[in-house]
Order: sequence, then structure tokens, then C-alpha cells
Amino acid sequence: MKKNILIVDDDKRLRELLKDYLREKSLEIYLSEDYDEAKDILSIAIFDLIILDRMMPSGDGIKLIDHIKQFSNTPIIMLTAMGEDKDKIDGLKIGADDYLSKPFEPEELFLRIKKLLDLFGNLKVKKVKITFGEFTFDTSNFKLQKKDKSIYLTEGENNLLMKLINKRNNIVLREELADQEFDETELRKVDVQVTRLRQKIEINAKQPQYIKTIRGKGYKLICNEI
Repeated sequence: MKKNILIVDDDKRLRELLKDYLREKSLEIYLSEDYDEAKDILSIAIFDLIILDRMMPSGDGIKLIDHIKQFSNTPIIMLTAMGEDKDKIDGLKIGADDYLSKPFEPEELFLRIKKLLDLFGNLKVKKVKITFGEFTFDTSNFKLQKKDKSIYLTEGENNLLMKLINKRNNIVLREELADQEFDETELRKVDVQVTRLRQKIEINAKQPQYIKTIRGKGYKLICNEI
């Protein structure tokens, strides 16, 4: 089974570079551009490892590390600016398991990831399952099932469903669902992808039970309470 890695960094270019490189290494990569979004994801999803930038416009990574370690032993690699030794020490004190100074070579990051995954590989984690109707989404492996049948999702559909699940039973703006800049072309792509996802999970895609359209705003995934 592939390992699930969450990368939290506001640098879009770096996020995409690491995503492409690490997926070539057979890792499943999920991205977050700020701490609030990362908290939402971590409230329902379980990862094998987290890569976290120390300083971002949305806050100090030390606080997020402290938050994560209160409920999880997931290993964390902290990224820091070159030469900020105090930041590294602070991160390690609060619970980071390793650190890497920017700039760095992706191969070095991968070797550090591999080392921590080997070290933490036998940890048992609690599974959280999100249900809507007859469907179940398992946050420990990011798989969707209808009863005992697995539902294949493309990478884009999986990312879309993850975003809807993160804010389940609440409105998610179309702009939040877009992968790139929020121009009209990207927003139309969101609508097309929602339509394709509905075709896989709705009895009648034109009268959806689960992914509701909130006119003029976005979409809402109706989930069972957990």
C-alpha cells in the first residue's frame, strides 16, 4: 500500500515540484497551502508523514506541530530557511522528527522521508470513515467504497472529494475547489469534474442526493454524522 504524505507550504512551485518528484517514488502526495486548510484536512484524514514549512503568512509552523502532536504520532519533517538554527531547535523541542534547510535537493528529502517511514512503519493509527448514503470514504487509505465495492476515482476526482469531505455538510466555494488560478476557465473545470464525480456516486446525477449545488456559491457534500 502506498504511503500518504501531506505537504504544507505556501510556495506553489515547490509544492508542485515535490508532488511530481515524490509521486514518481510511489508515494501518494496531498497538498495544503496554509495552516488552517491543513488543520481541516488533519481533522478527518490520516497521513503516514507530514512535511511542514516553518514560516508561512498564515502562521508559525511550531504551533501547528504542537497541535498535531496532541492527537497524533505522525512523523513531521520541518522545512526551515537556511541557517535558522534556533527555529530548528524549537521545532525539534515541540515534536518535529526531522528538519531540512531550504534550498534542498528533492532526493535528500526523499531519503529522510524513507528513513522516518521505516522508523514509524509499525505504528498503529486510528481509522476514520466518512459516510454518505451507502458510500464510505476511509481516511487511512483515501479509498471510496459502496458497501463492499471499491469505486475508482481519478486523481482529480479524489482531490475534489477530499476538499468536499474536509468541509462536509458545509458550503465549499467553487474557488476553493479550483486547483489553479480562480479564472472562469478553472471554475468551469470544477463544474465538469463535479458532474463526473456525481455520475459515479449519485443514483441520478441530475437530481443529486449527496453533492448539492448551492446556487451562486459552490457545492455541499451531505454526509452522515460521525
